[in-house]
Amino acid sequence: MTRQSYQNGHVSEIHTLRGTAYKVRYRVRTSDGNWKQKSETLYNVQGKKAAQLELAKRIQEATPMRIEGSELTLRGFVDAYWKPSLDRKCLKLSTRQTYDSALDCHIIPALGDYRLSDVAPLHVEKFAQTKSNSGLSGKTVRNLLLVLQGIFSQAVDNDMVIKSPVRKSHKPVYRRKEKPVWSAEMVRMIIQAAPRDCRAFFCCAGLTGPRLGELLGLQWKHIDLKSRTLRIEQSLWRGKIVPPKTIGSIRTIYLGEVLAKTLTEHVQNTSHRKPEDFVFCKKDGSPLHPDVLRKDVLYPILDKLGIPRSSGASGFHTFRHSVASILNQQTGNLKLAQKLLGHATVSMTADVYTHTSVEAERDAALAIERAIYGDLFPFVPNRGTGTAVQ
Repeated sequence: MTRQSYQNGHVSEIHTLRGTAYKVRYRVRTSDGNWKQKSETLYNVQGKKAAQLELAKRIQEATPMRIEGSELTLRGFVDAYWKPSLDRKCLKLSTRQTYDSALDCHIIPALGDYRLSDVAPLHVEKFAQTKSNSGLSGKTVRNLLLVLQGIFSQAVDNDMVIKSPVRKSHKPVYRRKEKPVWSAEMVRMIIQAAPRDCRAFFCCAGLTGPRLGELLGLQWKHIDLKSRTLRIEQSLWRGKIVPPKTIGSIRTIYLGEVLAKTLTEHVQNTSHRKPEDFVFCKKDGSPLHPDVLRKDVLYPILDKLGIPRSSGASGFHTFRHSVASILNQQTGNLKLAQKLLGHATVSMTADVYTHTSVEAERDAALAIERAIYGDLFPFVPNRGTGTAVQ
């Protein structure tokens, strides 16, 4: 079994009293698994290339054999090391399921039987091409490659391979589609059209913009009608209470007049009002199912109101986009939108969840002209027809 080098080291030319020499620097593993830096000056070496060969020999001699790493298959590495590392990270159940699905349905069937050290960039290229040709979207293929990249990054960290075979060029480029949003008037119409037993749920979704799981996971202990606050501390995923998406997702939301009144009426009309009871639940107290709410309640409302909807882009998450955009239009304060939605960063709120209206874009254009030229044309634009009123 040949020894393998897991780092390249560095060669620099220096001038000494004995003439030109080469200083080599490299690192080796110690018995406790840490790295130790080593350096040595090489004399009587004919050129930098010869010095690099000498460096490679020293690294090879100092590197222990990786018998396990050289024989381990991708499947074996995933089972022995990758999945346990995910357990340590305490990932969200939904995130873990996404990883498992990517592995079981795509990565392992295609590459699982290859030795870890034998997977080459061309194997990854073929994998990416095959998945793209099968009809998967560019975003999905990119996500699969990100999982594969994570696996090999861990293998590199543990000195089982020299370099990850996943390259930037393997990842397809895709354009993020503009998410649909509903205007304030549309949101009001949707809330009013909701069935009576779902009115409070739709009102909460339309006025506060939580994630669907956060909304379904609400219990009465999280709502204080006296102080008019709602506390997001957990989420519901497949009927299980789980932590929210991030630390920043834990937040307090203040209730306005309409929502406070709606929730007050809701608690008076429900037979499930104990602190541990779900705020929005079935008649037997069990949590509502998101797919049923979307397909049997939301979609019929949109169709009845004539509000366009597209597959995979007109669910309850559209309330979230809409709330952020409405708040941004009304206040211009992205920090407020970030806090309300529970985002980790303002950039996430700005890049994904805020949208400009046609009126706002038109006002921006007029503001620039007015600042540069002044009020040369004193008129008020008629936004309904696009013509000017003198």
